[in-house]
Amino acid sequence: MFDDGAHGDGAAGDDVFGTVVTNYPAGTRVRYYVEARGTNAAQAARFSPARAENETYSYRVAVTTAPQTPVIINEFMASNTNTLADPQGEYDDWIELHNVTDQEVDLTGRYLSDEPNNPRKWQFPPGTKIPAEGYLLVWADENTTATPGLHASFKLAAEGEQIFLTDTDANHNATLDAVVFGEQQRNRSYGRSAADADVWLIMNPTPGLANE
Repeated sequence: MFDDGAHGDGAAGDDVFGTVVTNYPAGTRVRYYVEARGTNAAQAARFSPARAENETYSYRVAVTTAPQTPVIINEFMASNTNTLADPQGEYDDWIELHNVTDQEVDLTGRYLSDEPNNPRKWQFPPGTKIPAEGYLLVWADENTTATPGLHASFKLAAEGEQIFLTDTDANHNATLDAVVFGEQQRNRSYGRSAADADVWLIMNPTPGLANE
């Protein structure tokens, strides 16, 4: 640690110490303690918290929101019993993404998650792309080894939860898009209104197409 005025520690020589912490990914819980050790022969030490071997201070790296995004969460289904089968013939939850630009978007290194404290839960495989103004379907079925298709490492809760689309580690895992939803209806999707993309509605599912 430093008291040189250059590490967020105020002015140099003011007995306020600062340090630089490794750039951890968003959502990471960082635990730490403070040790002060004398410079005399005894080198007596004090710790904060006092029982630092058993307990520490901690903080969670905040998740920021990107100012704009080329891809949005457009529609999803959290209770699919007979509407749309995945390539393996199973009726699983699904999430539809929409590229709102006129350029192809590469999702390599970006993430989907249903946990705010774990925004890096499932990473898109390298080379995952959405064509200009196109759509991409991800199966939320916890079956990540299944092929073909994109299969996320989580399922959706029909009683309601959250979905997050998160940027790459290099872009500090900023939230590109997110939706919080309540209880869902069986075999009905929840998506952005065709009239107003900021309004979400229960609707007839239209995976791979513009919402009705």
